[in-house]
Amino acid sequence: MQFLRETKWLKMAVLLFGSLLLTSCFATSITQEPAPMTKHTGVAPKAAMLPIINTNDKAIADYVSRNLANCLRERNVFTFAPQEKVDKAVKKSGIDLDKILGLSNAEYKTLANMLGVDYVIYGVVTIKKTLTFTGWRKDVDVYIRAHDSAGKKVDTWRSMTDFTWAKNSTALDAEQMAASAANHTCTKMLQHQF
Repeated sequence: MQFLRETKWLKMAVLLFGSLLLTSCFATSITQEPAPMTKHTGVAPKAAMLPIINTNDKAIADYVSRNLANCLRERNVFTFAPQEKVDKAVKKSGIDLDKILGLSNAEYKTLANMLGVDYVIYGVVTIKKTLTFTGWRKDVDVYIRAHDSAGKKVDTWRSMTDFTWAKNSTALDAEQMAASAANHTCTKMLQHQF
């Protein structure tokens, strides 16, 4: 009788472990389609897109910044201050964008006032790369924050996307992952009334 109970628990454990193993081994690419082309009406508020930070793959961070700004501009969510003006303001202010805990409310307010914008958008992209039985898998996590001109946080948006490829090609991967993550984030931001 004891032997039968132990065998039953062993079978259940093997089935559970097997199902977990199979679901993680056969992950597929999860891509986000472009955000709907619904446009906000009226005059779009002015925003500054600070460089999105990524410590291990700058190409992906740059693609996310550009794609997200383009998506929001096309849908009349924001008009953006020119990037060179934003870069000069960051340099002149001496604000360190690489802080682990992000910028303070006073720093957001300073940048908004220097640039004459209603909102400051800032974020972080992290990438985790692992080798699975089906190929390389990269998980992309995008975290975006918007602060108003007084420095107060308006909202945050987070998008997590995973991709699996049979080979590890970095340039194409960066473009696909960044576009997908930006599309997902843009879709979420469209639901907010600025």
